[in-house]
Amino acid sequence: MVRQLIDEAPWGWSLCMPGPERPEGQRFSEEEPGLRVGPEETGAVAYVYVFDVEARRLDMFATHVGGEGRRLSSVSFSSTGSPDLPALDLHPEETVTEPFLPGEPLSARALKDCLEGLPPLEAVRETDSTRLEWVDTQQGPDESLSILFRVVTFEDGFISNVVEQEWDLVPPSARREPERVRHFLEAFAEVLLEDPKRFNPFWISAQDSLRRSGARQRESFARILRAHWARDFGSEDASS
Repeated sequence: MVRQLIDEAPWGWSLCMPGPERPEGQRFSEEEPGLRVGPEETGAVAYVYVFDVEARRLDMFATHVGGEGRRLSSVSFSSTGSPDLPALDLHPEETVTEPFLPGEPLSARALKDCLEGLPPLEAVRETDSTRLEWVDTQQGPDESLSILFRVVTFEDGFISNVVEQEWDLVPPSARREPERVRHFLEAFAEVLLEDPKRFNPFWISAQDSLRRSGARQRESFARILRAHWARDFGSEDASS
């Protein structure tokens, strides 16, 4: 299957979805090969993804010019569908696996109550301030729980900016461990209040430790969140 796909598009694809104007999709050419693709350069889209159902594995192959169809990476999954965590490029802090914390399944209402029990999340800087407000929680079609929140910025007492984001935080598996979710949220509040720069709504909504890690204790989540901030903005903090 992989060889057939690559042979049919030997220069890779810039657009894999056929349409009325391009019934066979838009392909790269030898004269215009597009961006280079590799494990460290993943900005281009000249890939073929293949699910090996029997092996419970997802493989990624290169189809760019000169790529020769080689396999770039793979992610394996357990019989329950959980990914092989080391394959997800985890931080060392994320590789921790801590004892299960069973409890009553977490509902959207219980999650909202947990959020409202956190300390006020506000950073004050002279005449300016930034506040994180919890708007709502809801259950998704896959039984995950998401949070709608907004970050409000004030200048001289007046609202200068409002950003609203949806945070798909709680996967279905984590709903069986309400204490684990509470520990994460407490760690999140602690880490957020350490630095006003962390009131970044896009950074917040990208945090996914309940899926990526096996951590369950507040201290572990705090270390993970700080590591993520250092990875994402460490160089900016150093330059400033």
